[in-house]
Amino acid sequence: MQRRELLAALLSSLAVGCAPLPMTVPPGPKSQTTRAEARARLAELARRYEALMREHGLHEWGRYAGRVADGPAAEARMRRLRADEREVFLEADAVLQRFGSSIVSPRRAELWRRGALGLRLMGDPRAAELSDKLEAVINGFSFSADGKSLTRGELGEMRRSDDARVRRRTRTIEHELHRAAAPIAAELFGRRRELAKELGQASFYTALLQVRGADLATTERALSELAGRTRRAFATLLSQGRRAFGHRLIASWDVDYVIRQQGSVPNERFPAERALPTVYAIFRAFGFDVESWKLDLTLRDFAFGGQTIAVHVPDDVRLVVRQLPGLRFYGLLLHELGHAVAVRSTEVNEPLYKGHEWVPGQLDPALAEGTAEIFGRMLDEPKVLVDHLGLSGDEVARVQRTRRLETLVNIRRGLVSAAFERAALEREGTNLDQISLDIERRFSGLLVPRDAEPVWATSPFLATYPVYTQSYQLAACVAVQVREALRARFGEAWVSPAAGAFVRERMLRDGARWTLNEKLLRTTGKKLEADGLVRFLLDSPETR
Repeated sequence: MQRRELLAALLSSLAVGCAPLPMTVPPGPKSQTTRAEARARLAELARRYEALMREHGLHEWGRYAGRVADGPAAEARMRRLRADEREVFLEADAVLQRFGSSIVSPRRAELWRRGALGLRLMGDPRAAELSDKLEAVINGFSFSADGKSLTRGELGEMRRSDDARVRRRTRTIEHELHRAAAPIAAELFGRRRELAKELGQASFYTALLQVRGADLATTERALSELAGRTRRAFATLLSQGRRAFGHRLIASWDVDYVIRQQGSVPNERFPAERALPTVYAIFRAFGFDVESWKLDLTLRDFAFGGQTIAVHVPDDVRLVVRQLPGLRFYGLLLHELGHAVAVRSTEVNEPLYKGHEWVPGQLDPALAEGTAEIFGRMLDEPKVLVDHLGLSGDEVARVQRTRRLETLVNIRRGLVSAAFERAALEREGTNLDQISLDIERRFSGLLVPRDAEPVWATSPFLATYPVYTQSYQLAACVAVQVREALRARFGEAWVSPAAGAFVRERMLRDGARWTLNEKLLRTTGKKLEADGLVRFLLDSPETR
């Protein structure tokens, strides 16, 4: 299958499942005899759900922050939590089946039903056990080279090394984790495929997409446009990069080095000790006094870049962040604290609208990541770079160039991960290592030599956040679309308390009460589209 045909197959799969998905549901409870009693029971279940989310959030924060040790006690606690959550949502779904969706608002009914299906998909005991085991292997893995341990940040810097042998070695080092994780991941994929069949779903992939609240037609269009309209810009990046390689092809482990060579500002220009004060100042310029919230923030080397955990909405939010070198740490803090701003800005009383992530379907990840990226992409702004980071005009241009090039590469990486995950969740009896390498060759646009080792099992998203990674491509679209709308409304000096108040009112205050497209219509006048991000990526000599 040619690259264009394979991409079309991936994108068209997102349109599967637009019709309501069939589910096997238990008989409705008999204790309610009137619609008023049914509504009262759903209200009780909502309160129970919120209490469970607080307990679940504390548990997850403890794990990621290194405060809770893995072991039988922690595993038993998580099994009990998942069973209680499942019981709440399956009963709510049964109440709606018996009395009809009209006993609550359409949005509440939708969230109850998404949660019920999401927990059927994600709460299966065997799949959950495998998922926990896989994430534990990935999070607990110790990278090493020449007998010395490596942090994930140090491994990332090796990809930017001037030494081609060092860059090539990063793939070999990652493959060691892959070897430890792949048997568990393969078994997890198999169980998820079986589970979809048991639940009468077309596939685990398409069912979970719908649970996550994806607007499938918009998603298909946005991803297709991103891939197609930036193809020439990506080719230009590779062409310019090949000059430094003596016109050799650029391998997948060389691309971060190529980006650094084409314009990065040295890491020393962005010391880690200045990161938090600088980021706090950027939020203050936007009208959010994040520093005064005294948020619990743990720095720790773990598989994710960062995790923002809402223990209780809106007043207890905690962060675990991996320290990265240079400007990337500033961007990570802006993104994760952007999640915290969204939590702290939530003013709804209905528990289902508070956007807890532990029950799939209660929050659209494109919305969650998109609102965080409104802040995370503040480093695209020349005025922010000058006023808050003290960069010169030349440094500003280099940062903008680097961020454009990184986004072009990340679009391709996102397509690779989405295409592989779909294949792994829909094809039985296949060689996942070979599929992963084939997809990487077709979609990444980079050289993947015959001796390249598979590394697909190193992603923690496969364990804990399946069918999620496409959300980051959509999040970039959300952020730039909102930024363009703010500039049009507030002028060139749009980074202001007035703009922050506007974002809080239109995007954040009502939590999950409205969908992503409904929020974007109120904020930008348009549903989600790729136009703004494409304009940003093409608006420079390097990418034209």
